[in-house]
Amino acid sequence: MQKRIIIAILLLLLLTVSAGCGAKATEVAAAPTPTLHPTFTPTATVDVGAPAPTPPPTPTPQEPPAQTPSAPPAAASPTPEPPTPTPEPPTPTPAPPQVQVISDVVNLRSGPGTNYPRVGQAKKGQIFDILAKNPDGSWFQISANGKTAWVINDARWTSALGDMNAVDVAENIPAPPPTPKPRPTKPPAPTNTPAPTYLFTRLSMAPRPNSNPIVSFFGGLYNQALDLNAPVSGYKMTVIAPNGERKETDFGDVFLRGDPGLDSEFIYNAKIEFPLMPGLFKVFVTDGSGNQVSEMWEATVAGDTRTFLPRWKQK
Repeated sequence: MQKRIIIAILLLLLLTVSAGCGAKATEVAAAPTPTLHPTFTPTATVDVGAPAPTPPPTPTPQEPPAQTPSAPPAAASPTPEPPTPTPEPPTPTPAPPQVQVISDVVNLRSGPGTNYPRVGQAKKGQIFDILAKNPDGSWFQISANGKTAWVINDARWTSALGDMNAVDVAENIPAPPPTPKPRPTKPPAPTNTPAPTYLFTRLSMAPRPNSNPIVSFFGGLYNQALDLNAPVSGYKMTVIAPNGERKETDFGDVFLRGDPGLDSEFIYNAKIEFPLMPGLFKVFVTDGSGNQVSEMWEATVAGDTRTFLPRWKQK
């Protein structure tokens, strides 16, 4: 009974294999598969009641997968070299501070000041390196013709070039020279003050005795022609007494007569009187603003000489 079952299974397997091979033959001519024959291996007596063991399935042969051609390996890229660093340009050395002469000529001195002696001159356009400066920067120490000198820092004569903050203050600044004593000067010769030009010149002065306790001045102002019918008016007779008292009066436009009918008769057109006082009186003509416009008469009162007749003539 058991043998029959085994034979039936084997036949089924054989038919299955044959059917698969026939189907393959219509598609692709495959390599012939060898016919499997059952091998009977003697087995030990098996209990009829136990189920027969199921044989393992026969593996179906598989076609090898088609080989896909692979692309040739890419050539290895060369490793890039790091760029060569660009060298930085060297830092330029700043030009030394300089001073240029911009005037036609400038004096060079032994120290920072015009009170120092002059040691040379520089002309327009010359440029000098600045060695040092004075504390306030108003003068520069330079080297000219191999000698140290100082030149003024003033826009009227020089022009500073570069950074003046980089210029150090000079360590050894010469002491200023002593101030020279002024030479004694001769006093100027006295100059003669020119005589003022007046409108009227002195004509005559006639002192007369008088017993009255007064001092009297009878003035006369004449024109150039000495015309007795046309006295000059518009001016004043002014008298200054010894005590400083000043009196003035207008010259009239007609001549009056003094001591009429006597040998001492005279004419006048201005009169001033003072109380009796001895001393020097001054008499002159003034204009409406009080300016002296005539030469001056001096009259001295002494004894009984107390009356004076000053006369002026128009120039």
